Amino acid sequence: MMNTKQMAEHATIQSFLNCYLREAGGYKLVQKSDLAGEVANRLKTTDVEQVMDCHLAHQGIHLYIPLAYWSVTERHIFSYPLYYSSRQGEVLELDYITLTSLIIKELNLVAGMTSDVTSHQDELMLRVILSCQNIDHFIQERLKESDHLDQADLNFIEAEQALIFGHLLHPTPKSRQGIAEWDVPSYSPELKGQFQLHYFLVHHSIVYQRSALQHSAEHLVKEQLLVDPEVPSDFKSQYCQNDEYALLPIHPWQAEFLMRKSSVQKLMKQGLIKSVGRQGKTYYPTSSVRTVYHPEEKFMFKFSLNIKITNSVRANKNMELERGVEVKNLLKSKIGTELGDRYPDFQIICDPAFMTVKIDGEKESGFEVILRENPFYLDQALNATPVASLCQDSMNGQTSRLAEIINQLAEKEGRTTEEVSVDWFERYLDRSLQPIIWLFLKYGIALEAHQQNSVIQLKDGYPDRFFYRDNQGYYFCESYYEQLNQLLPGISEKSNTVCSDAIADERLRYYFYFNHLLGLVNAFGVGGLVDERKLIDKLREHLAAINIPEGNLSQLIESLLTYETLPCKANLLTRFHDMDELTGSLETQSVYVEVNNPLAERELVKNESL
Repeated sequence: MMNTKQMAEHATIQSFLNCYLREAGGYKLVQKSDLAGEVANRLKTTDVEQVMDCHLAHQGIHLYIPLAYWSVTERHIFSYPLYYSSRQGEVLELDYITLTSLIIKELNLVAGMTSDVTSHQDELMLRVILSCQNIDHFIQERLKESDHLDQADLNFIEAEQALIFGHLLHPTPKSRQGIAEWDVPSYSPELKGQFQLHYFLVHHSIVYQRSALQHSAEHLVKEQLLVDPEVPSDFKSQYCQNDEYALLPIHPWQAEFLMRKSSVQKLMKQGLIKSVGRQGKTYYPTSSVRTVYHPEEKFMFKFSLNIKITNSVRANKNMELERGVEVKNLLKSKIGTELGDRYPDFQIICDPAFMTVKIDGEKESGFEVILRENPFYLDQALNATPVASLCQDSMNGQTSRLAEIINQLAEKEGRTTEEVSVDWFERYLDRSLQPIIWLFLKYGIALEAHQQNSVIQLKDGYPDRFFYRDNQGYYFCESYYEQLNQLLPGISEKSNTVCSDAIADERLRYYFYFNHLLGLVNAFGVGGLVDERKLIDKLREHLAAINIPEGNLSQLIESLLTYETLPCKANLLTRFHDMDELTGSLETQSVYVEVNNPLAERELVKNESL
């Protein structure tokens, strides 16, 4: 049996190498029986039929990757060990450090980079190692719970804190830079972290807040503390009254970070900011690390957190604060009414209020806190799960939570897993694809609905309600600007949400089609539940039946149905170039490359477990 380090290294190879194969290509499928020499000798005991031969042409090196499962979505499952051969013909076992080094070197050579512009390669290598070490740590602590985490019935926070491996097509899915080793257990969702929030008393003269609700963010925070039985009465009487100070809840890691800033220390000396410490209920970090939840509170909090997670420092931008309020107000218009009437099982989780501190000379101060609606209150949390958690491979590599659910349904109903899978997938599309595409084609609003931003609530094992969250992830098509501005005058002035129609097409296509839907199809296939092509066919049917409004400029549906290749975000190349997706213009935040589109492929590769 593998130890946890081997499990983590295999997971790291799985995600990193699949990224490279999708983004760079340069491989061919060969039958194991056609191999000869030392390669054939090394692979003779491997229980597979097909091997990927990936040629790193600039180094004269071949990677030999035994295939356990070939996927039309291009997220393949490998059989270990993997091997590589040098120019001298020596065949060696491939570990994750060597693999990462060889691929980074190849990317450097392909890009024609010289030594003075390759400073990002050590950063990428560091993140890969950190991610692998974190995964190892998480598996060590949670392996004993693996059977429980694959069960059908989990509540919201159990599912949020079960995302052990992270994004399955990301080179560094669990890298975190800036958090001390002793803080990891408290602040990591994967380790079932929990903590009290740290509060700052801040004078109104330097507080900026907005709310789309009846009450201000300040009022809502104080009200929450006033009814919290774990907050001492003297704290309530001293700090939670209606006076000239606001109380800002802050992530405790961020609180320490802020109090080390000279600009904050200056304001504290002036009496404008006062740290009043940790108080109240214990909150639980969700899968994003910086958003926290408590089942008995009506709001979650999304904090700025100056930790680099995967690729970006997770600080709330001013335009994101404004966007949350803007979207809440927009949904008060006929858009929200229509959406609710047409698709009652679809809900946008809004971020309707925020507070922050204004500090001279700083665009964002680090005090930004967003209030997020909590639809998973008390017993409403049962069986609500981020889609990413539903689809991830189990720690023992044998199943997934989705596979367990489908297998249980098939046994209960006396049907095949294929029949159940097709029904399940169609119900899922009714609650996700239909409303998301309707909102886009009718009002030009694109949602960044990747798997971690999407929550599905199950009922009797089947999709029942779909939730979308994330104030970062909205795009308003410029061709719809006048229409949206009539509904909400001044739209996008503070939120900077309007973008070109082409960008909106590109983002919705990547996040919802490539990341989300194809990732879901892959989970069905990897679980041995159904041939992926059957679900691709169902998706094609749903897309072909969509009515495109007259005069709509979007190429989204046409491109999905007819283009044999499509631009897709290249997570490895984006990391390789050390691009921060939360900064810069929309056009330059990340790298996109052309990849195969299984919806339009004339003849799909045979999809089987080998």
